[in-house]
Amino acid sequence: MRKIYRVISLCIIIIVLTNTFVFGQININENIKGALLGDLETGEIIYEYNINQKLSIASISKLMTYLLLMDKVATGDVSLEDEVLISGHAAATEGSKFGLLSGERVKLSTLVDGMLIVSGNDCATAIAEHVGGRVDNFVRMMNAKASELGLLSANFINPHGLPINDEETGQNNMSVLDVYKLTRHILTTYPEILEVTKKPELIIPERNFNRASTNPVFGYIDEIDGLKTGYTDRAGICLVSTMPVRGQDLDFRLIGIILGAQTHDDRLNKTIELLEYGKNNYSKLMLIDSTLVIDKVYISNSKPGKVNVFAASDFSKVIKNDDEVTTKVIYDKSVKAPIAEGSKIGTISILVNGEEIAEMDAVVNENIERANLLVRIVRFIKGIYM
Repeated sequence: MRKIYRVISLCIIIIVLTNTFVFGQININENIKGALLGDLETGEIIYEYNINQKLSIASISKLMTYLLLMDKVATGDVSLEDEVLISGHAAATEGSKFGLLSGERVKLSTLVDGMLIVSGNDCATAIAEHVGGRVDNFVRMMNAKASELGLLSANFINPHGLPINDEETGQNNMSVLDVYKLTRHILTTYPEILEVTKKPELIIPERNFNRASTNPVFGYIDEIDGLKTGYTDRAGICLVSTMPVRGQDLDFRLIGIILGAQTHDDRLNKTIELLEYGKNNYSKLMLIDSTLVIDKVYISNSKPGKVNVFAASDFSKVIKNDDEVTTKVIYDKSVKAPIAEGSKIGTISILVNGEEIAEMDAVVNENIERANLLVRIVRFIKGIYM
C-alpha cells in the first residue's frame, strides 16, 4: 500500500493573559507521602508523586462507602429517604463523630451529609449496617467493589478508615493512583456527591447541629466543591480535592490528592498550590473537531478532484498553556473514487511538542463520485506535462 505524508500546521500555542501568577513548575513532594493532580474526564495526570505505593487512607475510605450506598440507591434497594434505625454499635463508633444516639432514627441522606461533610465515623457505620446488613458483610462488598474497579492496591477493614492497630493489616489502604481512579468513577457516576461536599458547613436545626466542613480549602479557593478529608497517625493528614475550571475553549474539572502530609498547614498549602498550578497553567482544548475540514487531498479520478478530509471523531485534551500541537495526516494513495461516505482514506496523528499522543482515521463525510472518462483523460494529460 503506497502512502503519502502531509504535516498540517495546526500549531496551537496558548497564551494566557491574566493577572494571576503562573507557575512554570511545582515541587510539593517534601513532607508528604504521595500526591496527584489530574483531569476528571480524560484521566490525564498533570502532576504525580509516589502514586503507586500502597498507603493508609484514613477517612478517604468513606468515598468507597458512599459509592456502595449510591449503587444500592441506583438499583432501588435503598432510598436516601429511608429512616435508618441507629444501632448501639454505630452510635459507639470511635473517632470523629456526628453524634448519633442508639435507638434514634435518622434519614439516610442526613447520614450521608454527616459522613462526607464532617467525617462522622458513626454515620459511616450506620450506612454500612443499613446497606450491608452487618458491617463485616459491607466490608466484603467494599473489597469486592475495589476488585471490580481494578483498584488492585485497595484493601478495607471497615467503612470509615479508623485503624484497629498500627500494622498495615490494621488500616484501610490504597495507592494515590487508585484513589484517583475511585474518585473519577464516583464523580462520573454520581456527580450529585458535589451537592453534599460543596457545603462549607453542615447545619441541622432540628438536631441543634452546626459544624464546619472538615475540608480546609473552603475560603481559600472559591471554586472548591469537594471532596473528602482524612487523618490518622499512620495515614497522616490527607485530602482529596476537586474544582471546576472555566477554560478558554472547554471547561474541565481538576482532582487533587494529597496523602500523608505531616501538618494541617502542609496539607492546605500543598493542595492550594497543586490546584492553582493546574488552573493557571493548563487548558482543555478541542484539538480535533470532526465537523471541520482538516485538509483537502487530491484524488485524481474523483469528480471534485480535491476532496475535503475530516477526522472520524472529536479529540480533546488538557495541555499545558505553552504546548505546541501539530497534526500529521498520512494518506493511502491507493484510494480511488468512488468513495462511500465515512470511508477511511488515511490516518491523522496528533502530536504535542513533537510526541504523538493520539491517532484516528481520516475520512470523507460525503459520497465521492468517480469523474467521467473525459475529465479523467484531461487530468491524465495535464499530469504528464506538469
